[in-house]
Amino acid sequence: MKKLSALAIPLAIICFALPVAPQEKPAALPIPPRLKSAQSAKTPIEILYSFLGIPFRKDGVIDEHGNYTLFSRPDTVFKEPGLNCSGFMLSASRLLFRKNIPLLAAARDRLGDSGAGAALGRDWDFGWDVIMNITEGMERELLLPDGAVADPAAGSGSAPLGFELHSPKTWQELPSRIRRNHLYFVSFSRTTKQRGYSLLHYHVGILVRASDRDWYLYHSVKTSGVVRENLGNEQSRAKFLHTNRDVGDTNKHMFIVEVPCRDGSN
Repeated sequence: MKKLSALAIPLAIICFALPVAPQEKPAALPIPPRLKSAQSAKTPIEILYSFLGIPFRKDGVIDEHGNYTLFSRPDTVFKEPGLNCSGFMLSASRLLFRKNIPLLAAARDRLGDSGAGAALGRDWDFGWDVIMNITEGMERELLLPDGAVADPAAGSGSAPLGFELHSPKTWQELPSRIRRNHLYFVSFSRTTKQRGYSLLHYHVGILVRASDRDWYLYHSVKTSGVVRENLGNEQSRAKFLHTNRDVGDTNKHMFIVEVPCRDGSN
């Protein structure tokens, strides 16, 4: 994914990057008026719900001062809301973890392999970078097929890529891997013949389990802005897979990083 591209049954916990002592109160995060309800939200699903309907803006994000801006032009400020997929992920993560993650820290090119003139193309692994930067220092695991897990920092944006999006085996296994009391940060990648590229991390989203039956993908898409899709529902999942179908010999994967939620009272 390139920078310049894109109520359910509540969980009984809220996520924090670090446990908060009972006598402490999380500092208020600078957020725009459109998201003020998220300040008092008590669950991840309530927080993510508050983002639904925010329009898509190419390269759009919220900075650590609560301004709508652009990844590539952080000096530009917009009055109206607008987020691309990675902008939504970063902005939601600040509230989910009660941590004011700086824009530059989230967008950092971790391995120095996707800047101007990079052999694999500029920002080819931007979605991977954003997820790895947001979850830096947290307890986290990379989910892999056949019940395997790994340290996500042990790999790179090139490998491992995770689950094949259109493999029937993925959808037989993945529902049982998405657990309550956890958040899942997903980078979607695809092989490509776009000039100067062979692989692109082209999209990101957040998975949350809401019930035994329902688990949702929250993401920002060009046509509708921030939406959620119930991947636990067969029809909804089929629609999602059709929208993200392979074209030609394209091969798509999901890189999924699991982060446990910690009860804020601990």
